[in-house]
Amino acid sequence: MGESIDNCWSTIGIWSRTDEKCPRLQEVLHCRNCDVYASAGRSLLTREIPRDYQEYWTALLAKEVMTKSTDALSIVVFRLGDEWLGLPTKMIKEISEMRPVHRIPNAKSAVVKGLVNVRGELKLWVSMGTLLSVDKGENTPSSLLRKSILERLVIFVKDSEQFVFPVSEIIGTHRIWRDNIRDVPVTAANSMYSHLAGLFELEGRHVGLLDQELLFNSLKRSLL
Repeated sequence: MGESIDNCWSTIGIWSRTDEKCPRLQEVLHCRNCDVYASAGRSLLTREIPRDYQEYWTALLAKEVMTKSTDALSIVVFRLGDEWLGLPTKMIKEISEMRPVHRIPNAKSAVVKGLVNVRGELKLWVSMGTLLSVDKGENTPSSLLRKSILERLVIFVKDSEQFVFPVSEIIGTHRIWRDNIRDVPVTAANSMYSHLAGLFELEGRHVGLLDQELLFNSLKRSLL
């Protein structure tokens, strides 16, 4: 422990409320000009930090980091037709350019559109718009041009199974605080809302966070 410091500036100095004042004030005018005050300041800056003080702040800062990392979700946000949706980043294996789809003869599922070759592997191409009952949006010359530029393929993975689906646009990966994710209104009953885990706002957009378990189970049922 360092030696105790006489804080005379608050007892008999300029900041004291007593009538008795330090006689040196007549000479230095203010405690800031006094070598005793300056020496005390240097002692405070150079003395050893108490061990319990270090441990307190180490534990506090470590707790804040843990809280922040567990209270935020990393989400890939994309547009499907006119709807903005998101999936946890850990469920996205890859995002790639559009590729040709090979139709499956006599396919009965409206969701399964065919097979697509991704890095030499054939993967199931599914229509997320059909599954979630999301409209493609109005086709205009400008929207068709935008579509040809912005469309991407998303490879969604869970365990060892993968699905590929096209999206109209991707705006990237974002960290969303859990406190900012609202519950889905109980009155929302269409297919898209029934697959949502919550809702949040991002840069003026209303985004639906897809429930990965519900989505994956619905995709598997579409294969039957």
